[in-house]
Amino acid sequence: MRLAAGAALFLAAALAAAAPAPAQAPPTTPYLRVEAGAHTAPVNRLAVDAAGRLLATASDDRTVRLWSLPDGAPAGVLRVPIAEEAEGELYAVALTPDGRRLFAAGFTGFAWDRSFALYIFDVVEKRMIGRLAPLPAPVVHLALSPDGARLAAALGGTAGIRVWDARNGRLLAEDTSYRGPARMVAFTPDAALVTTAADGLVRLYDPTGTKRAEAAPRRGARPYGLAVSPDGALIAIGYETHPAVDVLHLQGLRPAFMPDVSALDVAALPAVAWASDGRGGVQLHAAGAGRRGGVIRRWADFGLGPGTDLVAARDSIPHLLPLPGGGLAYAAADPGWGIVGPDGALARRPAPPSADPRAARDTLAVSADGQTVEWQGGAGRLRFEVATGRLVGAAARGADVALARTEAAGLAIANWRDAAPPRLNGQPIALGRGEIARSAAIAEGHVLVGTDTHLRLFDRSRRELAALATPGAVWALAVAPGAAVAVAALGDGTLRWYGLDGRGTLEERAALFVHADGVRWVLWTPEGFFDHAGAGGQDLVGVHLNRGRAEAPEWATFAQAYRALYAPAVVRARVAGDGKPAADRLAALGDVRAAIARQPRVSLTGACLPGPAGACTPLDLAQKVPETAGTVRIGLALEDRGLGLGPVDLFVNGRNLGRADPGGQTRFGLDIALDPGRNVIEARAWDAAARLFGTSSPLVLEAPGEAAGEGRLFVLAIGVDEYRNRDLRLNFAGADARRFAAEFAQAARPLYRDVVTTVLLDQDATRAGVIAALERLGREVGPNDTFLMYLAGHGVRAEPDDRFLFLPQDVEDASSWEALRRVAVTDETLVSLVSRIRARNGFLFIDTCFAGQITIDALANLGHETGRFMLAASSSVQEALDSYDGKNGVFAYAVAEALAGGAARDERGVVTALSLGEYVSRRVSELAREKGHAQDAVFRTARRDLRGFPVARVNR
Repeated sequence: MRLAAGAALFLAAALAAAAPAPAQAPPTTPYLRVEAGAHTAPVNRLAVDAAGRLLATASDDRTVRLWSLPDGAPAGVLRVPIAEEAEGELYAVALTPDGRRLFAAGFTGFAWDRSFALYIFDVVEKRMIGRLAPLPAPVVHLALSPDGARLAAALGGTAGIRVWDARNGRLLAEDTSYRGPARMVAFTPDAALVTTAADGLVRLYDPTGTKRAEAAPRRGARPYGLAVSPDGALIAIGYETHPAVDVLHLQGLRPAFMPDVSALDVAALPAVAWASDGRGGVQLHAAGAGRRGGVIRRWADFGLGPGTDLVAARDSIPHLLPLPGGGLAYAAADPGWGIVGPDGALARRPAPPSADPRAARDTLAVSADGQTVEWQGGAGRLRFEVATGRLVGAAARGADVALARTEAAGLAIANWRDAAPPRLNGQPIALGRGEIARSAAIAEGHVLVGTDTHLRLFDRSRRELAALATPGAVWALAVAPGAAVAVAALGDGTLRWYGLDGRGTLEERAALFVHADGVRWVLWTPEGFFDHAGAGGQDLVGVHLNRGRAEAPEWATFAQAYRALYAPAVVRARVAGDGKPAADRLAALGDVRAAIARQPRVSLTGACLPGPAGACTPLDLAQKVPETAGTVRIGLALEDRGLGLGPVDLFVNGRNLGRADPGGQTRFGLDIALDPGRNVIEARAWDAAARLFGTSSPLVLEAPGEAAGEGRLFVLAIGVDEYRNRDLRLNFAGADARRFAAEFAQAARPLYRDVVTTVLLDQDATRAGVIAALERLGREVGPNDTFLMYLAGHGVRAEPDDRFLFLPQDVEDASSWEALRRVAVTDETLVSLVSRIRARNGFLFIDTCFAGQITIDALANLGHETGRFMLAASSSVQEALDSYDGKNGVFAYAVAEALAGGAARDERGVVTALSLGEYVSRRVSELAREKGHAQDAVFRTARRDLRGFPVARVNR
């Protein structure tokens, strides 16, 4: 796609200014990164467009995130090339007044260029369009002039400041005479430039970049925060060394006044801002960190009046940013960002996606086999069992887990908490330059030390045996001596397992991220194989793949590679120290990194209303869809990047409402019926092998009407005992299907306007019969309805493609995979048919097995690809379908128990899909053990949110 003229000029200038390309480039290593929909490391800086509709946040987690204002909804993620340690951390961000171009920088480019770079993004297309390089030091702050024509940067070290033409990247001015790191830069309304620096000076430059004045406003202090008053007459200075604010006259940098900071319990005030109250008044604000957390003081009357304090974050607040409509936004190390309204009240608090990892200090404990961990989470103590995938609350530390030891026979570690250097038996342990120890543990005669950047292993003589860079500070450690494994709680919100092989090496085995909601989690291996919570988690981690120096990286969440990487058994083996299953599966998959880098691209090109003779009237996306519109045609554009093009799915509000074969087309449209109200539409484009998919940016359409609170329930229950091939005969599939339909018809009737059940048994459950039933429901079910489907019978995992096949009643020839595929209902067919069922809520129950061949790896794809809840039995045919009570199989019996009162319910007796799934997934294994069997049921959700929906009402 052609660059806009300004962007093209900028890119050309940036490339011309760059040093000759060295041999190195950003590493091609796949980096597995947490993607929780919010920052996972401290937020350093903020930027806003002139209209106050778009906010950008830059973080140590190597992302810039975009947020719509005033609602604060996520609006996109911009990524930069990364490497080990600090490479890619972002300390500065700026937005052009129109919000169309963004500048971001920090510790960026040094790992391969040995110099630093500033990246430029097209915000609308979410892509990198160039960079400015080389720079002699990291960029710590950026500012754009009010007209967006000039870009200024504060540089670390003694590199000073630089000013460029923001339209073409031409260097306009620089000052390298600084004796300490520059801290902040700010333009005045008439395009003069003011700066602060750690050398104690505040400097003023005229619009040409010529220095006109400098001053040291406070002896022995280091100026940090900087704000220009709305009228341009005054500047406010905050300090990184003192709890003080000085207000200076811009002309001559003469003292004007000092706001009252009495009774303000902070060590420093590094952030300052003037902000409007929306009624013509202006207040001065300053922020710092104290014992209560991040505190913002607000002074009335331009800073001359009394101050009021607001505890706005659990951690420090490094930046305050006035908003065009009044009030201000603030960055927090929590991590997160918040808003103080024009009235001075807290309008939005930071919302970290995980618990504060420092809470794991003194609480992180692990079992002797390394399979169970306990730690302090956000809502209390948590316990995670790798073998079962269970995450539960724990009232107190279990007897089977133990804390780390810092003393053992002949070994004692001291000075290891927030200090340097730590000491072993009174002698210092050497760390890296600037490293601070955060945690320590004795491990089988060795010493583990966790720092801000590394996990390090030392022997008794303090000799370093191994060191691994970590994606966050190592706040806590625990050691499982029986399994030679250590567990660490890191600053990115993860727990990580590290193998200790006795030869003085460290190897990461797995990582666990638990969302702040205490329900969703994802556990993954260094190879990228993962398991996740029944309530979701597959979107919480992804694969970051660098491209060129001036190219945005490739990114794919685990959800996009679900068929390839979802492998619970592989993950469990890896945590236990057995890497062979992971190696074998990786060898079978081939180069997953190369495949992810070539996943198809898909974009939504707009919407129109289909008319007669093929005409389609374009829709204004800012307007509501007309009430007369029956369907809307969504335009799609595909790009094949080497893996071929497979099916395309169109998701509306989290559920698949249309699967189509592009048939070689790269631009086409799909017709869908919208939900009443807000419709968030996204497309997935699969590769030809249907293993990976690319995703589009969302398109939002508003349709008339509101979602009704009470729709209908449609139940489709299918059970096959009497196969045409008599060798396949079963005993209880039909009974299970009948009971499933009957139980839901009774339990759900009080919740729905009507309950419509369809039961297909034996001769009615042919391939044609199953397809016809699903097609009919596709015509009858509306967007306010709920759909449940139950499959009981034989299911197989076809070789070599690992696709799930449901065997209908008319199977005769089971002698080969080709024969079965001809008559089976494939998972692709099921996805295609279920995607035509418009029900707002859906739940798939899969009670199918065949000689132990079906695993949850295969079954979970059905839920993931349809956007529906999924509950599946995973076992052999004998265990899964043999009777529990002489009437029904274990799975159907557990569902009936849940509807009879076993599942958790609210005060009205309502059972939700979440509580039903959680109950059955736990209860099936218990019931099976009673009969001497080993059977599991696994619950999976495909939605990013945790919105459950009612499925039954139980009499209390």
